[in-house]
Amino acid sequence: MSNSTNVTTILLLAANPKNTSRLRLDEEVREIDEGLRRANKREQFRLEQKWAVRSRDFYRAILDTQPQIIHFCGHATGEDGIYLEDETGKSAFVETEALASMFKVFASTKVECVLLNACYSQVQAEAISQHINYVIGMSRAIGDKAAINFTVAFYDALGAGQDVEFAFELGRSQIVGLKEDQTPILKKKQFLNSDQGLFASLSEQTTKANIPASFLGKKARQLNQDAVIEATKNRDTNTPQRIFISYKRDAEPDEPVALQIFHALSQQHEVFIDQRMLVGTPWAKRIEAELSQADFLIVLLSGQSVHSEMVEAEIRMAHNLAQVQKGYPVILPVRLGYREPFQYPLSAYLNHINWTFWQGAEDTPRLIEELIQAVSGGELSIAEAQAKVDLLEISQALPLPRPFAAAQPLLLEMPEGTMECESAFYVERPSDALVLKTIVQRGVTIAIKGPRQVGKSSLLIRIIDAAVNAGKQIAFLDFQLFDKAALRNGELFFHQFCIWLTDVLDMTDKVEEYWNTPLGNSQRCTRYVSRYILKELGSPLVLAMDEVDKVFDADFRNDFFGMLRSWHNSRATMPIWKQLDLTLVTSTEPYQLIDDLNQSPFNVGQVIELEDFTPEQVADLNFRHGLPFNLTEERQLIALLGGHPYLVRRSLYLVASQQCSPSELFANATADNGAFGDHLRHHLSLLHNKTELIQGLLQVIRQNTCFDKRVFWRLRGAGLVKEQGRTVLPRCQLYAEYFRDNLYV
Repeated sequence: MSNSTNVTTILLLAANPKNTSRLRLDEEVREIDEGLRRANKREQFRLEQKWAVRSRDFYRAILDTQPQIIHFCGHATGEDGIYLEDETGKSAFVETEALASMFKVFASTKVECVLLNACYSQVQAEAISQHINYVIGMSRAIGDKAAINFTVAFYDALGAGQDVEFAFELGRSQIVGLKEDQTPILKKKQFLNSDQGLFASLSEQTTKANIPASFLGKKARQLNQDAVIEATKNRDTNTPQRIFISYKRDAEPDEPVALQIFHALSQQHEVFIDQRMLVGTPWAKRIEAELSQADFLIVLLSGQSVHSEMVEAEIRMAHNLAQVQKGYPVILPVRLGYREPFQYPLSAYLNHINWTFWQGAEDTPRLIEELIQAVSGGELSIAEAQAKVDLLEISQALPLPRPFAAAQPLLLEMPEGTMECESAFYVERPSDALVLKTIVQRGVTIAIKGPRQVGKSSLLIRIIDAAVNAGKQIAFLDFQLFDKAALRNGELFFHQFCIWLTDVLDMTDKVEEYWNTPLGNSQRCTRYVSRYILKELGSPLVLAMDEVDKVFDADFRNDFFGMLRSWHNSRATMPIWKQLDLTLVTSTEPYQLIDDLNQSPFNVGQVIELEDFTPEQVADLNFRHGLPFNLTEERQLIALLGGHPYLVRRSLYLVASQQCSPSELFANATADNGAFGDHLRHHLSLLHNKTELIQGLLQVIRQNTCFDKRVFWRLRGAGLVKEQGRTVLPRCQLYAEYFRDNLYV
């Protein structure tokens, strides 16, 4: 039976075997039917019913009715599966894996939403959500009355033309009085976009923790897209364009494709490609100069380049330049056979702009033609959300996962996947247990400090996960995503802060309503958070702020951090502030940059300082990787890297995965094409134009001292130096050797 495109079919499957507790299924179905009959848009819905469902009935009913919504009411058993009926009416068990496999088959049909109105069906919901856009399950036992109330409100909302997320929240609101409003859970297919699917909502990729995969709110994304459109619209297509090609050097197929694009586009345009420039500070200067003058950044994204810190840095630089240069350079992402979802932070920059895809050499002529068209005023071909979803393939978690230079908040959306595997290599420090115990309490402040790539963001993710499990809502703000204009203008910053906070919580924007007062920025922001955000939420909120040191150079830093400190202090006198937890992550020591320590949020609550791995922790990680380094090589690794968490993890990964041997890793440690070449070039690019930092780092390398304390704190925050007593040293021997040879004042 086929559906009219204007009619949504709801397939209701009921099973209540004789040897299970009796459920009021008939009442539930009757209420759904009556609700849809009196709905404003009742002509858009058709309810199909199948009772006493057996295994074969399940898929036959889906084939026959081709539904958009599948509603199962009956019994589930937690991790194991659900109960259907056998030929005699007794229970027949269907395992979770089999259920998920069946829905994988139906993923290509029009099934948009699955509702499992059965106790302990969360595990099944999570499994099915790998294939279906929206899946609702129950995290624990739910009473008949609550199940009926939730279901009736859910379908009443759909019948009134609302989306699934609105309907879900309305359903939960109807069982608050029964103390079961936290039982229903909504799972969404990863990388589901706001305009994807029949029941897409206005929010995008909002997880249980309210963390968008892109970390950009809707308004921020729209402003970014508007800038690209404006830049494209105003371009003179007859004038040769300046084009920067970003790719992974010495990699296949990256370099051959990059050179073919270079030769093709150079016939009409001025194209820059970094093929064999010597590494050093002048190299970094040239890269920045070329990017700042470019009209387009063509970035080649392969399985290797997406892990390149240098490629990431070039994308970030282009993104920041476009915000102050009327949309230029326009970023043109080319996926080179790469179908994996972008990891953070690339996802923040690339998920919401158009892509193109190259599978093999036969695609090169088409790719070049498409890029020529894009440079001449056209657009890349992969633009719609559904086209992006269709392209992506989420691979199974590997037993030896690749380490990321940045922590991956997106993994919170997939607790059953990569995060579980990655946790096998997570090194727990004594502070972990302390902060995880703290975050489940009411009204807490946690500050996490430590140099770059020491594990701060990874710990923050674990804190967020613990908070979500404790029933708290999350607003994650990565301060790297504030644009330069906001960091130069206090009023704009506070205004954007409130808008962004509202957006990630998927609340109605009322900033202007609270902003038009003669109060100061911090006062307006405080009124908005206390009188609207916290009051409207009515439940505990964790405000998780990463990379807050981006504000330390701002003129308004004392106002902002003083405001956060006042929120902390206000918990003692105003109960509303006990609903707010503050978690701040910084690489730079704030004591040197906040004028009044009584106005600092970094010296109250729980303060955690993370350090590099100890030799014992490195040995433990080596063991977890299967001992790719023998004892002598392990000591050599520690001598070279000094316990640097990311570089130690990267070394173990490369050798354990047989991409290089320990001897090759050590022999080419500072080489441009060595295991750490990309990482070292990235640090070198960050030092460009920072004469004070370059002089300070050379002073540390040559004299083991740093006279300017502010310079020391910045170098320490960048993860380049460390302090031992009164001596200042390079963070590791690798840095000392590399920067001694490549830094120039």
